[in-house]
Amino acid sequence: MAYTFVAERPEHAAGIERVLDRAFGPGRFAKTSERVRERGAVLEPSLTRLALNDAGEVVGVCRIWRVEAGAPLLFLGPLAVDPSEQSAGLGLSLVRESVAACRASGGSGIIVVGAERFFAPVGFAIVPPGRVTLPGPVDPARLLWLELRPGGLDKVQGEVGAVRGV
Repeated sequence: MAYTFVAERPEHAAGIERVLDRAFGPGRFAKTSERVRERGAVLEPSLTRLALNDAGEVVGVCRIWRVEAGAPLLFLGPLAVDPSEQSAGLGLSLVRESVAACRASGGSGIIVVGAERFFAPVGFAIVPPGRVTLPGPVDPARLLWLELRPGGLDKVQGEVGAVRGV
């Protein structure tokens, strides 16, 4: 199936919620990543990427948020694909599309909680121990980052939280 990748717009809200509910269920609100979003992360719709099917319905989402951890940083998540569309590589395509948008915007780096084997093909690596924390428990092997430009992660350190001054 062919998909169209677009930036998030207000009219996509219901479709995004449907995909997130179908992919994660109610447990999605209990994740540590949700604590990051609740503590003042700023959604970046222009960097978020959605996959639309031939009917124009949202079938996948990769959201991007502005955060800080000693320096400005982007936070990836949630990443979700409707269960009816999974196992075809759509998730990785969404990540690639979002990373390209983040890089083009001049972003310094992206952080995500996820499986290294999934995100490594895009260039994500495990955050060195002690560099970054989240407002809740996370397996250190699942805390990953990607430098978008040389030196982009040099000043990143501490707890991921709200962008100052917003």
